Amino acid sequence: MKLTKGVLLIANGGWEAIVIWVRADRQGFYAVHRHGMLGGQIGIQGVHDESNPVYHWPDGTAHADFSLNEPPAYNGHPADLDMEGYELR
Repeated sequence: MKLTKGVLLIANGGWEAIVIWVRADRQGFYAVHRHGMLGGQIGIQGVHDESNPVYHWPDGTAHADFSLNEPPAYNGHPADLDMEGYELR
């Protein structure tokens, strides 16, 4: 199925993310993680609110806009999205 704005996907971390923008050339997309959550859930690192838009490659892997010397994530990152059944065409 073609990935479009408004689709809900599940992150490796277990929460939902909503697609808010898909590149015109279909080479990636932005999604907001934990959409609609504002100060309701407490986690190890404090309050987990709705995220800023996070960029993802077509395979669903999350990538920081600006990063320097990021540690490797051998088993994937919690913000990576399950793209089963969806593709960027």
